[in-house]
Amino acid sequence: MGPDTCLFEADRLRAVADAVFRAVGCPDAEAAAVAAHLADANLCGHDSHGMIRVLPYVKALQRGYFHAGREVAVVREAPALVVLDGAMGLGQPLANAATDRACGMAAASGAGTVLLRRAGHVGRLGAYAERAAARGMATILFCNAPRPGGGVIAPWGGIGRRLGASPIAMGMPRPPAPHVVLDFSTSYYAVGKLRVARNRGELLPTEAVIGADGRPTRDPNAYFGPPEGAMIPFGGHKGYALNVFTDLLAGMLSGGGADYPPPGTDEQGGNNLMIVAVAVEQAAEPGWLAAALAEYAAWVTSATPIDPARPVMLPGEPEAETRARRTEAGVPLDARTVAQVNEAAGLVGLPPPL
Repeated sequence: MGPDTCLFEADRLRAVADAVFRAVGCPDAEAAAVAAHLADANLCGHDSHGMIRVLPYVKALQRGYFHAGREVAVVREAPALVVLDGAMGLGQPLANAATDRACGMAAASGAGTVLLRRAGHVGRLGAYAERAAARGMATILFCNAPRPGGGVIAPWGGIGRRLGASPIAMGMPRPPAPHVVLDFSTSYYAVGKLRVARNRGELLPTEAVIGADGRPTRDPNAYFGPPEGAMIPFGGHKGYALNVFTDLLAGMLSGGGADYPPPGTDEQGGNNLMIVAVAVEQAAEPGWLAAALAEYAAWVTSATPIDPARPVMLPGEPEAETRARRTEAGVPLDARTVAQVNEAAGLVGLPPPL
């Protein structure tokens, strides 16, 4: 933890975000849902999708790109498929509703697919896989992020921004152990992680940015410019292909599109989602599955770790471990993020809360 980093209780962060979003005009339930999501993102270690988003959300609300109090509307409906429109409301309550809709369809029919278009930024995608897993649902989620942010990733073999930092998440319930949850951006890092590194004055762990000169670099400032660079897709051509399919499945099928041409901005953009939910107990015999999952997890994590201090884990376990540690020790926020939260409070007429 750096010298300019302070620790905060998650409940305090949640209360601060809740107050800010109420003050900017969000209904109580909406403000609470967004605040809970952001604080939990920090709590489980995904700082790029936590309190660092308060200021961009407030600015998006105040300039009329995001809208408070919006609810999902049904555009099309079939027995196993629903298309929803969020009318650019705040993303977390809309994505919660879409996830619950997919889970309800799966409970009734074994599986269900929900497409959500025109949502505000939905935050940490893995949170919805966790939400569904708590209801006994396995999930696959695709997300794309069209304008105003513009493109952020260079296509494989190219220079310049053409694609979004579109994430993919998957979830598998595994009670009482932490659910198995995959959540990754199809770039090396989400844009928020570049903002965190920039705020902290840190280099990236890997050369995840391609500068305007075409050279890979660890410097997050090379992304933001001027002149602006682009992120590199993870896994070379494989990550690039997955990225394209987030646009096809989440953006195109939902009707939300994949509009990335310039001019892009560093402002907060919205999301389109595809959520596929499967009722686990209708797909596999519960008694067998629980034992099989436990045996599988034990086998995979029994591998000798390369670093004895870092045991082998399944996806989702690092977040569970970080959540437990930060619940006790506090959530670290760097000075720039604290200043941005205080700036957001000032924009809505509140005194600095942190």
